[in-house]
Amino acid sequence: MGFFQNLKNRRHEKDAKKHKIPRKVYLLDKNTPFDITEAFRNLKASLSVSIPEKQGGSILTFTSSYPEDGKTMVTVNLALMFAMSDAKVVLIDADIRKGRVAKYFQCKSSPGLSDYLSGLVSFEEILHHSTVNENLYFIPCGTHSPKPYELLESDKMATFLEELRKKFDYTIIDTPPVLMVSDALAIAPKTDGAVLICRHNVSYVSDVQRSLATLQFAKSEVLGVVVNDYHASQGKIYSNYRGYYHYSKYAYNYGYTCDENDVDEDDTKNPEEQTEETSVQN
Repeated sequence: MGFFQNLKNRRHEKDAKKHKIPRKVYLLDKNTPFDITEAFRNLKASLSVSIPEKQGGSILTFTSSYPEDGKTMVTVNLALMFAMSDAKVVLIDADIRKGRVAKYFQCKSSPGLSDYLSGLVSFEEILHHSTVNENLYFIPCGTHSPKPYELLESDKMATFLEELRKKFDYTIIDTPPVLMVSDALAIAPKTDGAVLICRHNVSYVSDVQRSLATLQFAKSEVLGVVVNDYHASQGKIYSNYRGYYHYSKYAYNYGYTCDENDVDEDDTKNPEEQTEETSVQN
């Protein structure tokens, strides 16, 4: 009993330490360190060859096991990286409960997706053209709803995604953590694949396993796992977990992370001091 209590206390201490990290918003730009830009470029390339071929554009779901894994930062910057390659991209904030995509573009979160699905606004009212890149569009989460799962599972959402497939080369969807709420499971089966974001030395292997199993149980195609905040000097990721590479077609990692909660607009500095060597492992 004492042993298990000690393990529980260690986990609580680790989680508490994680939440003390400064919360930041970070977008790729010309001042971004090379290894970070290259890591996102490698992720884009890996996804491009992993997405099943379908008529029209591709639709991808991104989720994590829990908050604070850098999910939104990865999703936003990957959408930006696709846009940099002259693809027409729309980024959707499907975290109706606590969406943060609008903060990256200094925009209000409503009206947005939830308002459109509720029939309150038109498509033109929720689609924003990013000033960061002419090929990038985004849709904020919208007004908080008491029934987000029902909205995301609706026939209107399914029809909406198919309409976006005709208009955009890539539709990138940021969803809530899959082990916290079930919202991601309402969307993932409707898309071409899901990508799980985890955080090195923070995410537990058991949580990664449960998240992947949950997505697969929902009949979602799992394209891979992104290992966030990984430093090469800390050793091989999950080297003692035999099932890790079985679940993912690739493992991608880079040396910077951003947290998932609200931030101040002034806190947007580049993380040069936190970068390490990056790699893509097949």
